[in-house]
Amino acid sequence: MDFYQINLAASVLVNGSMVYRQYRQDKRADLSERIQGFDAENNNGAGDGGHPAKVDTAPTASSAKQFTNIFFPVYVLVWGADWLQGPFIYTLYKDEKKLPEEIVARLFTTGFLAGAISALFVGSLADRFGRKNACLAYCAITSLSCLSVLSNNISILFAGRALGGLGTTLMYTVFEAWMVTEYNQRALEGTSLKLSSIFGRMITLSSVVAVLAGLVGQVFVSWTGTNCAPFVASICCLIPASFIIARKWSENFGDSGSAPKEKKDSLKLLLGVDKQVLTLGLTSCCFEGSMYLFIFFWSPALKSSHLLAHQHSALPFGIIFASFMGAMMLGSMLFTKILTDKRWMTCRELLQTVVVLASGSLLCTVFFRSEYVTFWLFCVFELCVGMYFPAMGYQKGKVVGDGERAHIYGLLRIPFNIFVVVALSLTKEGDAYRETIFMTCSGLLLIVGAVVGVFLHD
Repeated sequence: MDFYQINLAASVLVNGSMVYRQYRQDKRADLSERIQGFDAENNNGAGDGGHPAKVDTAPTASSAKQFTNIFFPVYVLVWGADWLQGPFIYTLYKDEKKLPEEIVARLFTTGFLAGAISALFVGSLADRFGRKNACLAYCAITSLSCLSVLSNNISILFAGRALGGLGTTLMYTVFEAWMVTEYNQRALEGTSLKLSSIFGRMITLSSVVAVLAGLVGQVFVSWTGTNCAPFVASICCLIPASFIIARKWSENFGDSGSAPKEKKDSLKLLLGVDKQVLTLGLTSCCFEGSMYLFIFFWSPALKSSHLLAHQHSALPFGIIFASFMGAMMLGSMLFTKILTDKRWMTCRELLQTVVVLASGSLLCTVFFRSEYVTFWLFCVFELCVGMYFPAMGYQKGKVVGDGERAHIYGLLRIPFNIFVVVALSLTKEGDAYRETIFMTCSGLLLIVGAVVGVFLHD
């Protein structure tokens, strides 16, 4: 086994142990809730004078399980479709289609620009016409984006990236908005299924799917000899996801069309009247912007370190990507352990710690050029990503109301898309520019850590 295979095997062992311990803990919690529900039914069996007591209509473990059974399969399929594309999109454009670095950067920029523009309206449209319908639209739009890579026509490739940007905005807003609103409407807070644990489980599942997607995608590429194969496989994931959404999901709406006052209130939120929302927007901009720049630059950064070590063999990008996702999965399970199980710190404190740690990991890659050290530092960054998303999702769930949840979530993505567009539009070949990007992101994340500590409340 080579270096990357050993790291992936270690990641699988550590994560497998954590998953097993979490599974046993969840089973104990479910058993305890069932016993409590059984006792409540017995106590409600008869009231005074032999008349039945009032039946407790509170949500039960079965209603929570019904909710997870219709949400998580879709979530897994949708993120599986996305993760299948991730490791191969850069090398598809750069190595297989032989496009210059500047054109590749413009393709990525087109996607982020489309994401920024669409964030202005997709959330409000989802609130008005239904989040379920928006999720179905995502499946159709992303399928068209995947089909575009089969062409070598540059105009079609740019159109595909624009559709991909629109699809990404939908993916990061409407699915979460539907889930949180449905959770609240079903009043599941009274069960053992807590919203924070759902967000932790979402990232854990996403990481598992990402590891599998990286490995499966690598197999498809080896079998077919083309990096287009994983994109076709993505469509095969989106078809059953659409079917489940159409058949099993109920529709929920926001208040976008109900009253002008609601729109005014949401505008005030983003203009900074609510400092917590402004803080979340800044955090999202800098952290997620850094994450997407990392997605663009990790491959050439490792290739550069590989060449500095006088190695000319091809890097196993699928295995490396799977290792990154293993680190992210570990981060999501640490989030659940720290916040839900042990309660070692508050969500705000955890978010602040994660942002500062991510800052340090990016900065260190500039000073340590060893291929192995760079890889491990990237794994630390992915560990932070795994803790960041459930922490951010939980904070947004507390701060933003259900009425315009998709609308606000969409608007929060505008600054980060602009941030990435500006950075990618200035992209140049070589290590110097990449190191400048990492140092800039590190500095911004350090500032964000301080802002979170001051303005975000527990």
